[in-house]
Amino acid sequence: MKKLVFTFIVLTPSLLACKKKDADQNSSLRKVRYEITGNFTGKFDVVYSDNISGTTRVTNVALPWSKEVTYDSRVLSIGVGAQASTTGVPSQTATIKIYRDESMVKTGSATAGSLGEMVLPTVAYSF
Repeated sequence: MKKLVFTFIVLTPSLLACKKKDADQNSSLRKVRYEITGNFTGKFDVVYSDNISGTTRVTNVALPWSKEVTYDSRVLSIGVGAQASTTGVPSQTATIKIYRDESMVKTGSATAGSLGEMVLPTVAYSF
């Protein structure tokens, strides 16, 4: 009987620690969505980045555009920006947003210039 009690006392913390570790690993994942919307008829080159993987570039993007990325706990900050690769019409607009777990955390907007050019300044977010 003493062996059974001893085994129970020794194994219980180990089993609980394994479950907690798995739960902690899953909770450290961060779901992010980058999104660009608006009435801009040109196309964009979009750049998004993080402090671990560096920069990713997506070219000739038409609106609306979105990208979902899952980051682990090593990623401390992220950012996204865009520049027109083809022009639109003067005064058209676009808005860039960062969502974390379906809640918007950062946003920025721009209006096309007199030649239809546009730059959406980078918006950054730190976890």
